[in-house]
Amino acid sequence: MQSIADFFQRYAKAYVTADIAAFSDFISLPSMLLSGDNKTLLMDNDALHNHILSQVEKYRQLGVVDAEPVLLHQLRLSEQLQFASLCWRFFDQSGSVLFTCHTSYTLQKRHDVWQVVAIILDDEQAAYHRVTATQA
Repeated sequence: MQSIADFFQRYAKAYVTADIAAFSDFISLPSMLLSGDNKTLLMDNDALHNHILSQVEKYRQLGVVDAEPVLLHQLRLSEQLQFASLCWRFFDQSGSVLFTCHTSYTLQKRHDVWQVVAIILDDEQAAYHRVTATQA
């Protein structure tokens, strides 16, 4: 079985290459995104793919070409559930860090494969807005 760190390395690669099909393997449906007061339910592949495409496009417009997940904390909730807190580093073409943000995930193991069941965007929106403000 793959480790949580390996899972997020593959997740990051799919994210920056816009490998939308891979997210059907990474994210269990239905799934939930939590950010501040907002809750978004991803009920089917269309909703998942549309969300990922919009995020990838938003980051490409900022100049993001690569992303690195740093696993900060991992907590076993049960045999099949893990909680993971990550710091994401987003890089531009020159390899400079454009911004960092923290995101937390609840993962479920199904058939020896990890899948995300919930995403908590800790400070991603604030980090994104800081970058867009400096680029304006």
